[in-house]
Amino acid sequence: MAKKEQKAQNRIIDNKKVLITDDEYSFYEEICKGYDRPNFKGKDLFQDHFESNNEGIIVFVKPPHKQYSSIEVYTFLVSIMVNQQLRLAQEQVQTLISEAKEAIDNKVEELNKKVEEVTTILSLLKKEG
Repeated sequence: MAKKEQKAQNRIIDNKKVLITDDEYSFYEEICKGYDRPNFKGKDLFQDHFESNNEGIIVFVKPPHKQYSSIEVYTFLVSIMVNQQLRLAQEQVQTLISEAKEAIDNKVEELNKKVEEVTTILSLLKKEG
């Protein structure tokens, strides 16, 4: 059975706004906990690892060159960036589909009115003729 689509919301990761679903954020927290040590917080692996815009969209993922990192963190961030782009594209497609459906419905309604007019005219012509 298909999983219900989640709405993404802005969360803070490395003091940056990130548009992310609850499941993605839960996975972020799991990754952080997995790397927690007595003198190290797993969330520090995300420091200086990405840039996001004002809407919370990750626009750049970079390996931090001054500190230890994890391929798991890197692939997670790339996955989030791809998922965000897919969600944006899906929204755009749905908007275009809705606009096209509305335009088609309007044209069909106009056509039906014209068909009614032609039918009325034909019936009047038959009565006269």
